[in-house]
Amino acid sequence: MGKLTAEQRVREYNRGQKAAKNGRSRYWSEPSAYPFESDEHYEERREAFNQGYGIIDPTPVSIWRSPL
Repeated sequence: MGKLTAEQRVREYNRGQKAAKNGRSRYWSEPSAYPFESDEHYEERREAFNQGYGIIDPTPVSIWRSPL
């Protein structure tokens, strides 16, 4: 899998908007990597989803830490 097509980017963006509008948590809604998907392709999908969800900071939820 290479670069995202415009259609794939719009689909992930719309998924993010729908998840945010319906109040779903980003953790459960964020896309997961497909088998054999390149890191670059996954990051592009995740970035498009986050833009749709309204996330400016691209840091994945899974690596956020408590401010303690």
